Amino acid sequence: MVAPHPQPLYHDANSSWASGRGPRQRRACPSNMGRIAMIARWCTGVALAAAVFTAPATAAEYRMLTSWDKSNPAVPLLAQGFADGVKKASNGRITFILNGPETVPPFEQLQPVAAGAFHALFTHGVYHYGATGISIALDAVGGTLQQRRDSGLFDLLDKFYQRMGVKLLAMAITEKDGYTFQLKAPVSADGDLKGRKMRGTPSYHALIRLLGGAPVVLPIPEVYSALEKGVIDGAASPVVSLLGSKWYEVAKYVSQPSFGYTHQLMLMNLNTWKGLSPADQKVLLDEGRKMEEVWYQKYNAMADQEIKDLQARGVTLTKLGPSQEKLNQVWAEGLWELAQKKSPAEAKELRALAKAKGLTN
Repeated sequence: MVAPHPQPLYHDANSSWASGRGPRQRRACPSNMGRIAMIARWCTGVALAAAVFTAPATAAEYRMLTSWDKSNPAVPLLAQGFADGVKKASNGRITFILNGPETVPPFEQLQPVAAGAFHALFTHGVYHYGATGISIALDAVGGTLQQRRDSGLFDLLDKFYQRMGVKLLAMAITEKDGYTFQLKAPVSADGDLKGRKMRGTPSYHALIRLLGGAPVVLPIPEVYSALEKGVIDGAASPVVSLLGSKWYEVAKYVSQPSFGYTHQLMLMNLNTWKGLSPADQKVLLDEGRKMEEVWYQKYNAMADQEIKDLQARGVTLTKLGPSQEKLNQVWAEGLWELAQKKSPAEAKELRALAKAKGLTN
């Protein structure tokens, strides 16, 4: 059986796949020749996707984009773990080949998956904020794993993603201890970051401003050098990933308490999903549930160990003035404002549901 060929279900003017003006397009394609090479790789992906869709159902190989390389612990733990679980549960019928951000830059990955050039995407909602704000505020959603599952948020988010040509397979959110700041100098005597230039994606900006800092947007590969040269004074990050970034070599302080939750999404091209048998669809959803459980159950211990390992490498903890409760309140409000600015109707519906279930403010 041949699955229908996937088609792009949206065209976003903010995406560099559409306009060449995305936040990292110039880095990836500094010349016309470079851009042609990028387009050629994208078209090759479409051709490979078409080949996969005509392959026998007994042996399907799919291409998964990941927004981080394997130095980020979430990639081997969740993305590769999902792929391994699916292969085992399907008796080898379904395999995923992981392709990192060197293949397609993180902020440009949703559209080629929706278009069918790639079949799956392991990512965070901030990386496709240029196209939609529907998932950026998941980092403000608390509650237990079961409360989140029972809330209806997954189904509502899935409905919104399907309008864009992708199917939601997993919505993994941590229990706590999502994010922190790596700093070149301790927090001030007043417990703030007044006057400091702080790298962070838009999701961090409200909190950085609360603490008196000035937000700076930089791609992850440029952060180490910017810290080393003093271009920035610190950088926001998930707690789990600081070791892999090696920022501790040039920034010897980490702020506490941590704040927010951190989420990871597993998405699949919608036409690819529709071409699967009900049994194989169940395999993917079951493995997506396992991915959610792993992230919820293991992240806190991973974060604690990350802090201990950083301290063993000479990092000192430095205390922010506001309480964790206050940090979380400002963090959540900033995220919902971002979501509603980009996707007003959808964000309003998502927030109303989360508030009704006691999962957000």
